[in-house]
Amino acid sequence: MRMLFVSGTTVGGSGRSQRELAARLVEFGHEVVFVVNHARGPRRTMWVYEQLADLSARIGGRPGGKLVRWFEKMPGRTVTAEWIDGLNHLTTPIPENAVRQTIETFRPDVVVGNSVLRLTWRKVRSMCDAHGVPTILYIREEEALNHFDNGAHPADAVVANAESLTAAIERLGVTCEFVPSVIELGVTVTESTRHTALVINPIESRGIETVWKIAEQMPDIAFVAQESWPLSAEQLASVEAHLANLPNVEFRRAEPPGPRLYRDARVLLVPYRIDNRPRVIAEAQANGIPVIAADVPALIEAIGKGGSQVGLDDINAWCAELRRLWSDNALYQEMADDALAHSKRPAIEAAAVAHQFESIAQRLVDAHR
Repeated sequence: MRMLFVSGTTVGGSGRSQRELAARLVEFGHEVVFVVNHARGPRRTMWVYEQLADLSARIGGRPGGKLVRWFEKMPGRTVTAEWIDGLNHLTTPIPENAVRQTIETFRPDVVVGNSVLRLTWRKVRSMCDAHGVPTILYIREEEALNHFDNGAHPADAVVANAESLTAAIERLGVTCEFVPSVIELGVTVTESTRHTALVINPIESRGIETVWKIAEQMPDIAFVAQESWPLSAEQLASVEAHLANLPNVEFRRAEPPGPRLYRDARVLLVPYRIDNRPRVIAEAQANGIPVIAADVPALIEAIGKGGSQVGLDDINAWCAELRRLWSDNALYQEMADDALAHSKRPAIEAAAVAHQFESIAQRLVDAHR
């Protein structure tokens, strides 16, 4: 099969999971090309596109509308070819305007949407329908549930990387299959010195305010706040302001994935405020690192017995659980063993997950022939 992946990001867990899935599919003999939003386009290009899109929506079918829609399709058509992790990426600030020509030149058998804005995907889906190309929408984030607003069925097949997201989509009347993210756990395996409490992605939606409060109450414990998504200037300023008052917290900038990520972690803290299933849980557990997570459905399903859950905003409970894992070595070893065992369950084995996705795509392609 020829597969076109359309994505709104190349960074963070979503970017990595998309590429690791694609790499496995290439290994199976398929051809994969990405069209991605690299978020580095000139502001002028984005501004022009936004104005044209707004004008097109307001004019509708009135005189001049056809001409405006033609101009709307122009910004972002020119792409830059980049190889990221050995995979061909066509980068543009406006993916939907690069997809049309990519469909015509690459002639994909299926188009897959990942972490893509609703408006972008609607336009991509329309192009695919016009060319008779089936689509798969891969839901990885709670905020992506807006694709189903107003009873929409946004793709020929829908998959989600968390059981909680799958259930939420099914409740909206859309068939959805649970396909965990492909996670190549060997990339981040290390021998940790186990002397820090690690939190990854220090932003508000990932519960960084909770972490600051925990660190303030536990000055004897060393914390690491590890950047994942590139922080904005405002987010970075907020992190630095908190660091000034918390000498027990170290901030680390993003770096390529590898064993350094978990090199000194004793515990992974996941106080996420959104119902996402982050790959960092499986990565930590593959190193025998227990996880303390918020009582959010996708987090609970991900940690299994290899960690514990606490109330999202119960700072005392967070501190108590962290203290238990810091001071009770027997308990810690038991939970570390459980974490390692949980990371080896067949349901998240990378090749098996990729074959599951491959099967869904093949069924869809066969049905459209």
